[in-house]
Amino acid sequence: MGWTFERVFYGNKNGLDFKSIWDFLMRGYYFIPRTLFRDYYRVVVRVGDYDAVYRRIQKPFPDAIEAQRPNGKFALHLSGGFDSAILAKLYDRPEADYIHLTGPESPKARALAAMLQGTLHEIQITPERYIQEAEEIICRLPEPYPFEDIVYAYIASKKAKELGHSLIVAGDGGDGIFGGAHIGPYCRKALIPWKTIDPNRLLGLETLQPFQHSALYAWSKVMLDPTQTSRDKRFAQEYCRQLGMPEEVVGQKKGYWAGSLGIRTNDTVLAHMAAAIDDSDYTWVRQFEFPSPPYADLPFRQYGLVKWLQVNYKERLDAREIEECREQVVRTNAAERRRARDARVQGIVRRYCPGSVIAAAQRMRDKMRRE
Repeated sequence: MGWTFERVFYGNKNGLDFKSIWDFLMRGYYFIPRTLFRDYYRVVVRVGDYDAVYRRIQKPFPDAIEAQRPNGKFALHLSGGFDSAILAKLYDRPEADYIHLTGPESPKARALAAMLQGTLHEIQITPERYIQEAEEIICRLPEPYPFEDIVYAYIASKKAKELGHSLIVAGDGGDGIFGGAHIGPYCRKALIPWKTIDPNRLLGLETLQPFQHSALYAWSKVMLDPTQTSRDKRFAQEYCRQLGMPEEVVGQKKGYWAGSLGIRTNDTVLAHMAAAIDDSDYTWVRQFEFPSPPYADLPFRQYGLVKWLQVNYKERLDAREIEECREQVVRTNAAERRRARDARVQGIVRRYCPGSVIAAAQRMRDKMRRE
């Protein structure tokens, strides 16, 4: 029993797609079916018993979670937040191992583990270990991943494999169900699952992400009041209280992502990432311009993109290729400035012009084009 996501790639790689690179650096993702290469595409599909979950449930929540309960032993990535805490409590058994990376949420993870049957394993991440593991995984990914948490997932799953596990359970996608972030099903399939799936596949492990099932997403968006799925995750908080979790978990306040463990701003790590770019033929990744501050972890994205391209595209570029890339960056920047300007103008028009006036103007424009 189990299901997961797969990527399917097709087409021919005809050079880099600079629009996709801009999107990746700015937003953290590029839209399906695009990839980082021109004329090369991807689709995301589900494989396994995904549809069988519906035949095992009577209501979406919590039945859809219970219906995906793993058989036998497993390891769970336990942060201490609401999402992983719910899975740990519902799936708990003596042979379970809970893998936790020591950091801001450790008091919550420890308090919860004290009332569980499974065993808590803590890992302290040093900058040196982070750099080593990042260098090991980044270039082996099917696509670059935009955030540093993929390195943490790799480290946690390595520990699980050392403990003899073949199945990893993760709370990925919980924000899309309980709140905390505005994540739709499209973005979920495009980005979030790979944080755990890709590292696990490299390690020969299976992945279970119960919150990624659409039954839960649809239920959340239709059946829960918006106040229950705001950033503070009130529904999840109340459910944790019903499950009898300790106050450290129940009383927590959902903040902005705490998963950096201090690595994001560590001078040693930042210097290493900067040097990797400086020593490459891809220094032009720093020349992209953005109309607003890019999403978190831009230095990691720049670094990861360069390392990935060196292995999966070209390790070295000749002088002509470097100049062409720089010219493409300039053209992409100009196109994105125009797109941002047009969006601002359209926003102003929609705000101050009645819909009837806009419709009349569009009809007049279409008539003039026909004539």
